[in-house]
Amino acid sequence: MKRKEHIETGDAIYTPRFCSVTIDEVFENCTAAKSAGYTEPTHYKDSVYGILGKSLDMYHMKFAAYKK
Repeated sequence: MKRKEHIETGDAIYTPRFCSVTIDEVFENCTAAKSAGYTEPTHYKDSVYGILGKSLDMYHMKFAAYKK
């Protein structure tokens, strides 16, 4: 998948750890994303955005992007 210059809710993003994920929320910074419960690293390599995951249960996760 090609990297996007601007990530929005609903975008599908490739991450090394989880493969293709759908972005459920976008935050202004990492602290805000972590405060909302997104704490699982995805190892996404980008100079503008980071991607974190949040476990919903044993089999489901949500993902959020944050600006670095």
